[in-house]
Amino acid sequence: MSDQVLVQLPSFVAYVESGRAPRWTMGLADIHGFLTALSMVGPWSDADWMSWIWSGETPEFSSGEEQWNVLAELIAFEEHVRANLDGYRPLSVTTLPHAGDGWYFVADWAEGFLQAIEANPQPWQKAVDEAEVSLSVVLGTCYHNHDDENAGYVGLAALDEINYHIRNLHRVMQKAANSADAIANAA
Repeated sequence: MSDQVLVQLPSFVAYVESGRAPRWTMGLADIHGFLTALSMVGPWSDADWMSWIWSGETPEFSSGEEQWNVLAELIAFEEHVRANLDGYRPLSVTTLPHAGDGWYFVADWAEGFLQAIEANPQPWQKAVDEAEVSLSVVLGTCYHNHDDENAGYVGLAALDEINYHIRNLHRVMQKAANSADAIANAA
């Protein structure tokens, strides 16, 4: 994981490394992918999306201060992901673990994206109907990893392609949300 992302979430990282976090707590790349997909379909309550971060388990904190610090960092990270979704590169190299020589590990990020679709599948039918290729490219990085060894690494060119498809999915999802709002307001 990039040092830049780790600096943003020091309390979360320390909590996970303490051994007190639920066993299947998402990693930072998974969380970013998860929050990216959730941001495309609109806000969810913090409690709902955080339960997915902890894989449905209840986290145990050593103190109220630790709990506040960890949860505040996660909420700030969600706001950061949501704010950057409209950017040119919603998925940047600063988010992904660097494998060296211009390669980045993206499979965990895509797995988080897929988990968000599983958490809230109904809005994603629009993406299946109107942006199936983009959805396939983004989710395909979970399994078809764009390298000869199939080790989950992508280079910068593949990352640019993934970002293009993330932006396309975001446009489709915004259009669907705007249509739903217009129908609701007309009623």
